[in-house]
Parts: sequence; C-alpha cells; structure tokens
Amino acid sequence: MNELNPPTLLPTWFIQRFPQLAERWFRLPAWFHQAVKFGLVGALNTGVDLGTYWLLTRGTVILAGAPVTAKAISYTLGVINSFFWNRNFTFHSQQKSPGRFFLFFGINLLAVGVNSGIMALSVHQLLLPEWGGLLLATAITMLWNFFTSKFIVFR
Repeated sequence: MNELNPPTLLPTWFIQRFPQLAERWFRLPAWFHQAVKFGLVGALNTGVDLGTYWLLTRGTVILAGAPVTAKAISYTLGVINSFFWNRNFTFHSQQKSPGRFFLFFGINLLAVGVNSGIMALSVHQLLLPEWGGLLLATAITMLWNFFTSKFIVFR
C-alpha cells in the first residue's frame, strides 16, 4: 500500500486519496517529473556532502584540521552519489560505461567553476549581497547540471 510508483513518483496511497491531484501530476510533461526527481537527488547529494564533511572534520583526528581536504572528499562522494541516483532514478539510463561517469564527473567539475564564477561576478561586479549571489549561482548551476545531465550524460 505504501509502494512508490516509479514513473510517477507518487505513492499508491496518494493516488487513491487524492485522485484529482494525481491526475494533474500525470498530465505534467516528463521533463518536469525529471526536474523534480533531479531536485530530490540534489537534496540527497547535499546531505551526503555535508554529512561526510561533518564526519571527516568532527569525527576523525586526521582531517579535523584539514577542512579543504575534507571538503574535496565530501564533494567527490556527493558527485558519485549523484551519478548513480540520476542515472537510475531520474533519467533511467541504460548506459553503464565508465566513460559516462567520467563525463558526468568532468561536467560537475566545470559546474564548480561556473558556480564560483557566478558568485564572484554577483558579489564583485553586480554588487549583489552575499545571499543574492548564492541564490543566483545555485540556480544557474542547478540548470547547468540538469540540462547537461539530461542532454549530454544520460541522453
């Protein structure tokens, strides 16, 4: 009764109790469903990244004084997590070659540069407040990651 219906992302109980809302969801285009799933995977990746960082900097003696190294490791684990969830859950890709992973990883490294560049431009050139730069950089980077994943990596 509490099973998920994979193509719709809606639990059976929701479909049964809220048929009109479920019907509206079913009418939305597939790319919208993918975007929602992509957002959910992104939230999970953020948890992996931040959780790993916290464990490495607070739970180990070795990396307690090395936040940059810990961040590099935690970010990498978040990207690996992102690849597997987006390949299997978001885009249902059948392509399982190692080349796809390295392409995905490379695109995500470019995303770090895009994100940092937009943040620098926002704060130093556009004179936006820090939170405005963060929001703009995050939004543009999310779009970059979604479209490159959808049309390049998992097409």
